[in-house]
Amino acid sequence: MFYSNRVNLHLSGHYHSYERTCCVVEGDCREGEGTVYVVVGTGGHSLVIEDYANYAWSKSQQCDKFGYQRVTANHTHMDIEFVTSPHGVVTDSITVPVWN
Repeated sequence: MFYSNRVNLHLSGHYHSYERTCCVVEGDCREGEGTVYVVVGTGGHSLVIEDYANYAWSKSQQCDKFGYQRVTANHTHMDIEFVTSPHGVVTDSITVPVWN
């Protein structure tokens, strides 16, 4: 559904960790098209400290740092960053282009 409707970014939370995928189409990474999935649940209460499954589409996982997501967008792309707190260190980033 996301691919057919040209959704290029899916943001979610709740799971108390951070994970980001590549651009995914039907379970496979594709450069420049597809949906990037980002889970940011690292803002407070507690973190879920456990190993992640080793999937090819999972490009960044962090379960030991609190932090937040910073998004900067314009008409050509979005820059997505995971920023740890309290020190403000960017530990993951990706540029998501708009689909033509």
